[in-house]
Amino acid sequence: MKKILFRDVKEKIQTLGRTYETETGELFCNWTCSGIRFCFRGSSLAVNINAFPGTEQDRNPMDGTLTDREVWPCIAVFLDDGEEPYQFYELTKAAHTYLLFQGEQEECHTITIRKLTENAKGKVCITAFLTDGEIREPEPQKTRVKLEFIGDSITCGFGNMTEDPNRLFFSGDENGWMSHAAVAARILHGDLSVISCSGIAVTEGIGKFAFPLPPMGHYYPYRDRMAEEMLGKSADFLQWDFQSEKPDVIVLNLGTNDATVIDLNQDTEKGIAKFEEDYYAFLELLRQCNGPEPWILCTLGSMDYFLYDNIQKTAERFREEKKDSKIRCFKYGRIRVDDGLGACRHPNQKTQLRMGEEIADFIQALLTEK
Repeated sequence: MKKILFRDVKEKIQTLGRTYETETGELFCNWTCSGIRFCFRGSSLAVNINAFPGTEQDRNPMDGTLTDREVWPCIAVFLDDGEEPYQFYELTKAAHTYLLFQGEQEECHTITIRKLTENAKGKVCITAFLTDGEIREPEPQKTRVKLEFIGDSITCGFGNMTEDPNRLFFSGDENGWMSHAAVAARILHGDLSVISCSGIAVTEGIGKFAFPLPPMGHYYPYRDRMAEEMLGKSADFLQWDFQSEKPDVIVLNLGTNDATVIDLNQDTEKGIAKFEEDYYAFLELLRQCNGPEPWILCTLGSMDYFLYDNIQKTAERFREEKKDSKIRCFKYGRIRVDDGLGACRHPNQKTQLRMGEEIADFIQALLTEK
């Protein structure tokens, strides 16, 4: 078995979604469904990964005290571009070697690694491979559309693998590959990039209450500001390459957490006005970064629809004032009682599947408009 550093074969490896390469040549794959794809020839292949845990706060139901709990990231390994994972790992060690493929004789396969959990709940850094074979460039995939999904816990797939609405966050319950974003990408045979984080909003709101997480505009222009901040960086964050990685369709599903901020601050009129102002500014940021070509779909659902009318109003104003004809609005169907609920009353696997089908149908019709 020989050790091959990632930096020595990076030119042969296709990155998926937004990834971040360090100055020492290691690769972070932290955003939901981000990862790598490559071809391998040999009988044995493993990967060295450095993992960094996130932290969740649990509340004691008896006395209300808060305790910290580590949460570790999860990855899935796919063989020959299959849709079902070949291997699944929860990365519970800071540094470890994980088996990707083992055969009795030399074989040639396409290997894909994707992160299943969200950026804020733990980081994944690929450092090297251990193999008796070689790594080659993969065959290019035939894709119809480049999709970018921007969102909160709903887009991450928070709690979609459990049927317990009272359950808190656990890594094994969050499967980004079964989120509506990934479902839609598979239906459309599209490239997928996901920029999402539980608890994130468009605005910080007005008043005493605000989520501890900065708004999405704080992170969107960068490859992985969360990782760079974790590593101690405070300025000069690495920008995402919007020129070479331009999407065809951007799906913006934010507003659910903004409604919570408005509600808790108990100043609905001012809160809504601030939300509309910041939502408009975020649309400006999307156009500034991506140019006029991509469709922008302003969506909401499937947990809360309080701000949908305001999103629609703001999108229409943006379309008129900016003469932007490639803005559309879309409302996901609500969670169905018969389908049940995921963790913390989030959409479960059934709802995420239906959401993916809904948005895929909408995108397909959009792209075939004359």
